[in-house]
Amino acid sequence: MIKRFWCKQSRWMRVIIIFIFVLVASGAYYVKSYASYLLSPGELSNMETKNTMLGGVKSHAELERQCSHCHAPIHCVTDSRCQDCHFEIEQDRLDVNTIHGRLPGVSKCQTCHPEHQGHDANLTVFAFPNIDHYAMTGFSIQAHVTNTDGKKFTCTTCHTKVRDIIETIDCVHCHSDGNHDELAAHIEEYGINCFECHDGQDRMINGFDHQPYFSLQAGHAELTCADCHTEKKYVGMGTTCSTCHLEPDLHAGVFGTTCEYCHTTQAWTPAVLVQHKFELKHGDEEIDTCETCHGGNYTEYPCGTCHNEGEIISVHFSLGIHVIQDCITCHPTGRGKAVMPGQQVGEAEQIRQNAPEDSQPNLPAPFIITQPTEKPVQQQNQGPNQANP
Repeated sequence: MIKRFWCKQSRWMRVIIIFIFVLVASGAYYVKSYASYLLSPGELSNMETKNTMLGGVKSHAELERQCSHCHAPIHCVTDSRCQDCHFEIEQDRLDVNTIHGRLPGVSKCQTCHPEHQGHDANLTVFAFPNIDHYAMTGFSIQAHVTNTDGKKFTCTTCHTKVRDIIETIDCVHCHSDGNHDELAAHIEEYGINCFECHDGQDRMINGFDHQPYFSLQAGHAELTCADCHTEKKYVGMGTTCSTCHLEPDLHAGVFGTTCEYCHTTQAWTPAVLVQHKFELKHGDEEIDTCETCHGGNYTEYPCGTCHNEGEIISVHFSLGIHVIQDCITCHPTGRGKAVMPGQQVGEAEQIRQNAPEDSQPNLPAPFIITQPTEKPVQQQNQGPNQANP
């Protein structure tokens, strides 16, 4: 009876042992086959290298079930395993003419190229925040965030040969999306080496002499290229003020577009009116600002601001002048003898001489006898007088 019991127990033990063995074997097979999905922090990038295979694969995504290809049991990711496929990087680190020879922190690949970010992840995009491109190359990438189709810039967007940073960068590929004729003219005049003039921060770098084309001094010194060169236009631009500056409403359309008569490149104000037909040495004191006579509207010149209107009327009545219209009509220069419309010079002088002595105005000087002019203000301006508005 004991023997039968033992035999019966032995059969159950064998069944249990076999079951446990099958369970362990199945579990081991499952873990080996699917553990990478259970333990993986995310999908590997499916970005392919340009028509080449490294380590027998075109992208990291093909290695998703082969964790040990990149991960060591204890040290996790090791750069030596990266270099098993990317063997040329170790040589590049020793060559300053390559990107990995200039970048800091290149001993840890995952610093710039973290993985498990998804199938669509571009591994070079993550490198941008770790690169001071301007300090390393003299060219800023702040203005190069997205390209013309809206996609984010990567290293390979500009560097067609990723390993070599000295090769000619293809700027024309993207920048030809604008006006082809203007770009062709720009290349013909300035050459194809964009980095001789541009530093990526919308300004000209040292070495480009803007002086032969337009002097960037004083008020123009802090301008960026885009302030003047709109719509990617760099050639065939005018060099007069009116190319960029419209005549302000304050001028009331009477000063024209020859801005340099009154303004300098230092600043719009104060202006210097170097040519003025009306004598600025008018009265006991010299007129020192435009507002003294014009008040802010340069089509008007109210003489009554300084001259007593009652006295003006009294003096003119004593001379037989009963209708007073525009002072400039008879006093175009503000000095000398007046010339009244329809009168000859001698008649005006005779009227003045025949007037009673007590009616003679106490004026600073006799008026110069000239005929009134109807030329525009900018054509009337003559003489060395200056005013600083």
